Amino acid sequence: MTARQYRPVRSVITLFFVMFCSVAWAAAPEHIIRLSDQDSRITSAGALYVLPDPLSQLSLSYIKNHNLPFTAYNKAVFNEGFTQSGYWLKFQVSSAATRNPGWLMEIGYPLLDRLHIFVETPRGQRLALWDLGDLHRFSERPILHRNFVVPLDFSEHPEQVIYLNVQSSSSVQVPISLWHSDAFIEEHSSEQYALGIYYGMMAAMFLYNLFLWISIRDHSYLLYIGYIASFAALQLATSGIGYQFIWSASPALAQLAVPLTIALVGVFGTAFTRSFLHTSNSARNADRALLTCMAMSFITGLLAFVTTTATVMALAAPVVVAFLLVILYASVSMLLRGKRAARFFLAAWVALIIGGLITIATIFGLLPNNIWTIHASKIGSVFEVVLLSFALADRINLLQAEKKQAEQRIKVELEKKAESLMESNRLKNDFLATISHEFRTPLNGILGSLELAASSHGEAASSSVRDAQSSAHEMLELVDNVLTYTELQSGTRVVSLESVDVSTTLEQLAESIRPQCHARQLNFELISDPDLPQRLLVDIKCVRHAIKAVVDNAIKFTESGHIRLSVAMSRLNNQDCLDIQIQDTGIGMTAQELERVQGFMAQGDSSHQRRYQGLGIGLSLVRAVCHCLEGRVAIASHKGEGTRVQLLLPARREQQTAALIRQNNSLDMLTGTLRGRVLVVEDNAINQKVLKSMLSRLQLKTDVADNGEKALELLDDTGRECYDLIFMDCQMPVMDGFEATRRIRGGSYPETNAPVIAVTANAMSGDENLCLEAGMNDYLSKPINMDQVRHMVQKWLPA
Repeated sequence: MTARQYRPVRSVITLFFVMFCSVAWAAAPEHIIRLSDQDSRITSAGALYVLPDPLSQLSLSYIKNHNLPFTAYNKAVFNEGFTQSGYWLKFQVSSAATRNPGWLMEIGYPLLDRLHIFVETPRGQRLALWDLGDLHRFSERPILHRNFVVPLDFSEHPEQVIYLNVQSSSSVQVPISLWHSDAFIEEHSSEQYALGIYYGMMAAMFLYNLFLWISIRDHSYLLYIGYIASFAALQLATSGIGYQFIWSASPALAQLAVPLTIALVGVFGTAFTRSFLHTSNSARNADRALLTCMAMSFITGLLAFVTTTATVMALAAPVVVAFLLVILYASVSMLLRGKRAARFFLAAWVALIIGGLITIATIFGLLPNNIWTIHASKIGSVFEVVLLSFALADRINLLQAEKKQAEQRIKVELEKKAESLMESNRLKNDFLATISHEFRTPLNGILGSLELAASSHGEAASSSVRDAQSSAHEMLELVDNVLTYTELQSGTRVVSLESVDVSTTLEQLAESIRPQCHARQLNFELISDPDLPQRLLVDIKCVRHAIKAVVDNAIKFTESGHIRLSVAMSRLNNQDCLDIQIQDTGIGMTAQELERVQGFMAQGDSSHQRRYQGLGIGLSLVRAVCHCLEGRVAIASHKGEGTRVQLLLPARREQQTAALIRQNNSLDMLTGTLRGRVLVVEDNAINQKVLKSMLSRLQLKTDVADNGEKALELLDDTGRECYDLIFMDCQMPVMDGFEATRRIRGGSYPETNAPVIAVTANAMSGDENLCLEAGMNDYLSKPINMDQVRHMVQKWLPA
């Protein structure tokens, strides 16, 4: 069936539908609107009659020719909400006014798409016809007003019948008022002033918050000014003012304005709520609801560009309801969580929600159409903007209070740090003074003993030399302790596990402790657990430092009684460890003294008149060793009763293999059978002399080079004997030992694969690795002694 053939069928359907509605709605005697000189405004309430036009096809001539009946409308204002149906409205006016027969008819809803107005006499003579609606240009209206306003002239025809045909994709509302022209101008002038105040206030709040955002750069203010702008634009679109003054030449933009501004209000409103209330951190459910509402608003805005206005408006209405309720839920949730910022915020949104719900109810025809319901959302928005301004101001005050608290807290922390730095500087100064004293004491012993030895002979000279040697060892121990402590404190200490014979190592340690105890008439006892393994993998240098530091303190602070060193195996953090306990019968410490001496470079008494001398790093060094090895230290002390220190230091068991036993035995047997030629690369003349003399005692031929470059020149000499072993200093002028070793390993010398032993004053834990990475085979830290040189020769000189 073609469209032309289908047209009669549609007309029949429309006719039957109208007849059905006419029967369903009982007809009533028509009421007439009567005008007099005493009236300034009168509405169509009680005098309005309606005829539905569901397919929007009925014409006025068709209605008259077929005598289609109108039925009385029982509401004060015609309002059918969102509907696709068109409607014909009819009312009759009788004017008895004689002073001014000129009247104005106003349709107080500017969002109607199509509005046809017919003015006729009771006999059917047409007096006027207007084709209005927001699908037409604003300039085509007979009176340029935001609402639809047409003139009525009763001078010649006091009895008139007015027909209206209306259809709209938005809510279908037709609030009809008849105005005396003077009263209309007076009333709408006041209304214009009120609207001007409203939009002026919105503009002022927009600029105020814009300036705040520019000043403090808080993105909450940026979202808020976006919300203010979009809400003001929505009010401009729904009130008709936007079409009157802004987009009057674009009906398409007028159709797009309402759904688009609704979407923008939803996006900015939910984003501002999330930012202001911090729901993402404190209320996850409310935050998810806000994000969902934001997504729905965004989709609504996109649909405004791709689908019909009726479809978008049908979706926009529930989105607005969801927007208001979700923000109410989020505000209540944050208020229940004790958020101070939610108080003003909740009050502001409650005001807007009430106004918005009234407007929505009016749109759907649930509430009467009057000045209060029409402008309910504007009234609510006024309260909202004012209260939100209070909320933002309160937020600024809260931020300022938090800033002051933070500044005060930082000030207190800075004062504490300043005091700590001052104390640290004082301790460092005391430590440097102590170092100067402690180093000068053995240095004085060295120099004085050597001076006595130079002027003495025989046994007296030998005794002075032994005293100098003892003072030198004491000074070396001080230097070693300071370097080890510095390395441990800086965190650069590299754990170096060595395979050690436990019983031999403990006995050597005990032999170094006994003379000190006997000198102070103290008993010393070493107790070794029978279950101790023969060999252990342990950082023996760190272990020696820790034990020596504790024992030195025990000897220093014990005037009589005994010192006991006990060693056993235990477990710490599910791994084997050495359980070392040092107990003395010394003076002991109070709890306050114990806390103080465990600090950085601290002593129980740091005065110049203190009874007990020392660097004051003993227990601090022990704690640093335990931290480096992932061990533990426990100290128990009572004043006058002595002190017990327990060290738990991780160690791994190792079984001594037969090959290792044979190797150790073979080294002992090689002492009298050493043969070979050695090159010593050293820039210091005294060190050259010392090392050359030690090697000569081992019956080895020795050549000397002052630096790496001269060493390479010796190796380039083709007429020489080959060197079996090279002792290489690391820091030298012209060419250092690292570069010289790399060139030897990369060259074509006969000594390319010869053992190279580093002899250096660099004694930090990482220095040995640097030497090995450069191609050296082993490492000696200065100062060196005869036993160390003999061990290196026995280990590396080819048989």
